[in-house]
Amino acid sequence: MAKQGFTLSGFCYASFRWMGRAAGRIFSPEFLGQTLEAADIRIYPEAYVSMVGFLMLLVPIIAAVVTVAIASLFLPEYLQFPLVLVLVPIVASTPFIVLGLGYFVPKTMAFNRASNLDVEMPFAAAYISVMATGGVSPYASMQRLKKFPLLPNIQKAARNMELDVKAMGLDPIAAMEKSARHLPSKDYKELLFGYASAVRAGGDVVHYLLTRTEAMFRDQAVKLKEMGERIGTFMEVYIAVSVLAALSLYAIYTTTLAFSGFFQMGMFSTGSFILFGYILLPTLSIVFLYLADASQPHHPVSEWKPLKVYLASLPVIMALIFLLAMPYIVPELQSLEVLAPFQGFLTWFRSILGLEKGYEAALGFGIAFMVGTMPGAVMHHICAKRNKGVEADISNFLRDLVEVRKTGLSPEKCIEGLADRTYGKLTPFLTVIARQLRWGLPLRAIYDTFAERVRSWLALVNMFLLVDAIEVGGGDPETLDDLASFSEMTATLEKEKKAMLRPLLFVPYIGTGILLFSVIIFLGYMRSVLEMFGRQAMPFAQFATLLLPPLMIHVYIAGFVTGKMSSGEVSAGFKHSILLSLAGILTMVFSPYISLPFSAIGGG
Repeated sequence: MAKQGFTLSGFCYASFRWMGRAAGRIFSPEFLGQTLEAADIRIYPEAYVSMVGFLMLLVPIIAAVVTVAIASLFLPEYLQFPLVLVLVPIVASTPFIVLGLGYFVPKTMAFNRASNLDVEMPFAAAYISVMATGGVSPYASMQRLKKFPLLPNIQKAARNMELDVKAMGLDPIAAMEKSARHLPSKDYKELLFGYASAVRAGGDVVHYLLTRTEAMFRDQAVKLKEMGERIGTFMEVYIAVSVLAALSLYAIYTTTLAFSGFFQMGMFSTGSFILFGYILLPTLSIVFLYLADASQPHHPVSEWKPLKVYLASLPVIMALIFLLAMPYIVPELQSLEVLAPFQGFLTWFRSILGLEKGYEAALGFGIAFMVGTMPGAVMHHICAKRNKGVEADISNFLRDLVEVRKTGLSPEKCIEGLADRTYGKLTPFLTVIARQLRWGLPLRAIYDTFAERVRSWLALVNMFLLVDAIEVGGGDPETLDDLASFSEMTATLEKEKKAMLRPLLFVPYIGTGILLFSVIIFLGYMRSVLEMFGRQAMPFAQFATLLLPPLMIHVYIAGFVTGKMSSGEVSAGFKHSILLSLAGILTMVFSPYISLPFSAIGGG
């Protein structure tokens, strides 16, 4: 008998089942079964709660040991006891945190899986419907999707379905019903259950599949509208919170720091402002970035080149921040001779812009962000222009293919004839496809060549449907007409999505502009008030060096949020981050002139 290997779930189930039973009393029976299965967590429910119970015991011990080690090794004695006193409640709460994570992580995984299935289902239904018009059964179509990586969740469901048929002895209809019961997608359930009912009742299966697929695309339009409204709400809340909260706290900190000579600053000190400006504000933007990502559909294929270029440029951004901005934030660095040329450049640039001393650090951040992000923005522009053009033009090509196919020419000859026409960004790819057809290459090899050069998920799905429709059903006009109709529905949905999200682009520019203007104007006003009533000069350069760099960081990250919310891609925010950083510099240039009337009011 073979000796079984060690597994964490097996160890926890054998040794901590008692703890798992205690934790399992909090979980509902639905969670123990259906949620784990919907989340595709292949663990016996009692073993899972035993793991949660084991972690409830282990994590507090690790947290306590780490806390004591950090306090004893890295902190002076007078700070060790306060730190331990603060962290004791946190360590004591870790079992409840682990328990909460153990409950909500599978829920979140099940929700994400359902969302991904809902994104893939209209295209899987379109594929099944198109194949059905060519005489291929839905089960056979699902088995062909096993080799289709563009629909990974459907691909996995098809493999499990085949396992049920070959290993468990179920008939295809029963296997499809079982798959529908266990996957957390309403569209998937309705399509397969409806197909099974139509087969048993002897109905028109092809008509049902086509009708159900059209209904899915209509539902997608409704979902896109709801998503647009939800993203719009997120953007409004983000701007309101980031602008109003930042503006209020900046006013409090500026006033407190300006009058620090007359009273104690208390909690509104320089250290607390650094925590607020450099940590809390960026964290707020990152939270909204996550919310935007969780609220938008995710395509299985993405263009990663812009992100790779940006990650490669991150060392450049960090180096420029150190060379240009850090000498003014940390004055001790100004003694380094290697930084002298960069300080001289920044001083010259500040004087050219007509700004007084104190703006150097903020200008350094702005320059570093713009220069370091430019390669990623250029790469995104190149990739987006190519991919989006192909998505828009492939629908026109498919419609023309249907009309030419009605003349009686073979699909291959139709494609070769249409290659002479102009289809925008699709034209060079279509020329290559026509050339490969003349060489006698199989359609599958032609599709592989197309997939290597195009990273648009929608274009790849449409091309795969076309290739399989020709390979399986011969590409008859009715099949191609259905394919063209579904492609046109997809193109319409994408246009509606862009139209709904485009107005969101202007909100961050207005909000960040108001924030920067208000802070700089308030600084000038406080200087006038302090000189008039306090009879002392306000150290404007020191205040500007402290207050303005976090704003530039906040503005820069707001560009990523803008790109994510307006187009669904973080890389689309590269250009917005550059433009917002440039807008921040221009705001600093013009704000002093606008603040003159307020300074006059303060001095009058």
